[in-house]
Amino acid sequence: MKQEKITIEKIARQAGVSPATVSRVLNHREQVKADTAKRVESAMAALGYAFESTAPPSIEEQPLIVLNIPGIENVFYQEVIKGARVSAKAHGCHLLINESPLDRGSIRNFCNLLHRVNAAGSILLNRASEEQLKQIRAITPLVQCCEYNEDAAGYPYVSIDDFSAAEAATGYLYHCGCNKIALINGPLSFKYAVKRQEGYLSALKKAEISVPQNWIIQLPEINYQMAYAAICRLLNSEPRPNAFFVVSDIFAAAVIRAAKRFKLNVPKDIMVVGFDNIEFSTMTCPSITTVNQPCLQLGYTACEMLLEMMENPSSSPKSLILDADLVIRESTAKI
Repeated sequence: MKQEKITIEKIARQAGVSPATVSRVLNHREQVKADTAKRVESAMAALGYAFESTAPPSIEEQPLIVLNIPGIENVFYQEVIKGARVSAKAHGCHLLINESPLDRGSIRNFCNLLHRVNAAGSILLNRASEEQLKQIRAITPLVQCCEYNEDAAGYPYVSIDDFSAAEAATGYLYHCGCNKIALINGPLSFKYAVKRQEGYLSALKKAEISVPQNWIIQLPEINYQMAYAAICRLLNSEPRPNAFFVVSDIFAAAVIRAAKRFKLNVPKDIMVVGFDNIEFSTMTCPSITTVNQPCLQLGYTACEMLLEMMENPSSSPKSLILDADLVIRESTAKI
């Protein structure tokens, strides 16, 4: 009697895992946790089927993960994407990049996209409301990366402590002898901008110094030209700052250029601390003192957390806060 054909999908249903997990057990068992591999092998045995193959899974069998970002032009997001892509590829998954905000006008389109591509999971780099998170999780498991909603319990995330990082960076400028510290920030619709501003203000309060309100600048996006124009206005006024804490290395590069325009030396006349530690922070002259945000690790960890949820739908991964350290370079005085 001819044996009934057993597909990867049938094995996956029997084992309670994804088809991609079955494919990895069959072709790359070393990439799969021992207990998961045993579940798949038990399912195969229960179905009465022995399958031997070294062929990679077909495109149709490879789950699709959708990664939602605010904008592709920010180098920081490109590094996060690289990390997520490494994880997805290692687990036999495709990664689809979706560039759009998550607001009332776009959430329906995003949910429709998840349905249309039959997404197996989603990673969000936009901040989402609890209602939006609920809508997305009804379609796929999700992980918040970098941005996350503090008020929405039960939705896992991986991020850094923006408040502490900003407080430490601003405090470092003060200990370098700077007492006129300006802030160039991003839009307060993002958690990172809110927390970094709070950390900056906390450091100023501890140092018992105050700054004019117009030295705290919120820009609508991470944009070099916008930052350059705003910094030039501050440097062309009296009193002017003697230091800048900025929420992006792109803004820090704008500070260095603006200082040169006004014939000011960095770090002698103006000091600056950036954020992210993206590659070109070592290429400017002077090089940029910055907060090292582990971009690649953030993307990689978010994808690993999501894959665990995809493989074990009943699991509840714990959220994770990664370290962000200050990297001292030439744009500040060494103490």
